Amino acid sequence: MNRNIKYIYTLLVLIISIGYSSNSFSQGFKVKEFKLNISDGSAFHAPMDANGHPCGLIKVRIDDEELKFKGDIVGEIENKTNEYWVYMAQGSKSLNILHPNFLPIIVDFASFGIDEVASKATYILTLSEQKYKKEKCGLVTTVKPETASLFINDVLIENISGNGLYQLYLPKGDYVCRIEQKGFRPNVQAVTIGKGTQNLNVELESLMAELEVKCKTSTAEIYVDGEKKGNGSWKGAIFAGEHQIEARQQNYELSSQNIFLTEKECRSLVIPELKRSMGKVKISTNPSGMPVIVDGKDVGISPCIIDVESGKHYVTCKSYGVDPTRTNVEVVGGKTSEIRLAIQYGGDWLKEYYERAYNGSEEDILFLASQAGRTEKYLEAVFWINRHPQGDNIVRYWNKYGKQLDINMYWQCDWIHIYSEVGNPEKALELYPLWKGYAETRGDIFLSELEMRYIGDGFFKKNDIDKAIQCYGKAGKDGYEGLGDCYKAKGNKQLAANYYRECLKQDYHENKKRVEKKLKELGC
Repeated sequence: MNRNIKYIYTLLVLIISIGYSSNSFSQGFKVKEFKLNISDGSAFHAPMDANGHPCGLIKVRIDDEELKFKGDIVGEIENKTNEYWVYMAQGSKSLNILHPNFLPIIVDFASFGIDEVASKATYILTLSEQKYKKEKCGLVTTVKPETASLFINDVLIENISGNGLYQLYLPKGDYVCRIEQKGFRPNVQAVTIGKGTQNLNVELESLMAELEVKCKTSTAEIYVDGEKKGNGSWKGAIFAGEHQIEARQQNYELSSQNIFLTEKECRSLVIPELKRSMGKVKISTNPSGMPVIVDGKDVGISPCIIDVESGKHYVTCKSYGVDPTRTNVEVVGGKTSEIRLAIQYGGDWLKEYYERAYNGSEEDILFLASQAGRTEKYLEAVFWINRHPQGDNIVRYWNKYGKQLDINMYWQCDWIHIYSEVGNPEKALELYPLWKGYAETRGDIFLSELEMRYIGDGFFKKNDIDKAIQCYGKAGKDGYEGLGDCYKAKGNKQLAANYYRECLKQDYHENKKRVEKKLKELGC
């Protein structure tokens, strides 16, 4: 209610108070008598209230079929001849009586010497009705919206009909009518009841805001202040003020935000695509130490705990000499799912290698590492060599065990290549002098240059271009393509093209088309 309306309302109430200070208006019907009837056993079989106590019974006596009642009423009201039976909970202290044509009244039991309703007691409430001539004291009021509340001199008039239409019979005089509804501007008017019928039609001015909510996840549920409004989108009227807007969907993170809407504001709100909620998967194998693949990606060695999006995921464990073991798991956001896989070996002899390796056998650790590297399971190879008591001295141990394990360093255990592939070219560069010495002993310079190219590839993948150039430069003709890639990355197209052309002069059948494509991309 704004300041002007408050002023008018206060002035009208003051005028009426002065004019009627000694003569209050009749309410259409009044209480003639309210008393306990100890000889009436009608309440002996009364229903139980919410606390498990038998109710009391109030018999309301009046010749009128349109009364309604409010209070601590239990069960249905029985409308008998000229009498209503109203069961009330033990301890009730008042009863509201409503009529579509009269002002409501509140019967305060204490005013009649009865503190509260007792169990299994019967009371008689007798009402008398004062009839008014319709043509002399009628007030017909229609309100919109139909759910708006009507107050006459601050007394709430119940809209029993439920359609926003009121037909009241009041004593002659002046009244203040106030119509209000949340989200609408209140309306206050002075009405004089005299001869004839007064008609009051009021349509409140809406102050509601308009809100349209759309979520880019079309299946998400839209909630406004905790109440579901629709799926994917919603549009409607909403009260001015602060509201909480949420988009919810199982296995997705909750999107929640508060917005403040002013009166009559129109607002559109777009909620971005919901993100999958995250959960965890704890994966163990028997035996442990197996490479784990989730949804086609290497995630580590068992046992391990990984973070994944909620939903279904496929888990695979496979290694050299074991049969692939697969399963699926349903992950719930914010929770940890646990799976355990039993590994099946390709043969009993391989199972013995694994079991001895888990117990720290140097020979079996080196064997499993070399086999994994040979099959390009680089992460698994690194896992095994890291279990070795002196993993940094792997070349020396190969020399020691190579003969009895039949390990060929040249073909089966290219550890410089392995460390470069797993993103540790620094470790590969540390091992390079040993490999270079081994290659010179064999008289195989190409082996030395090839490994240096692998190291250059590792630094290039880490975007360490300067170190990559140094390594490619020591790789001889095997490093020409890598040098072209490095200078292309540095923006030196001419030098890059020169190295690509030098690369094409070599006998690189498998790389020819790839290098020609790179030259074409440079515009050369």
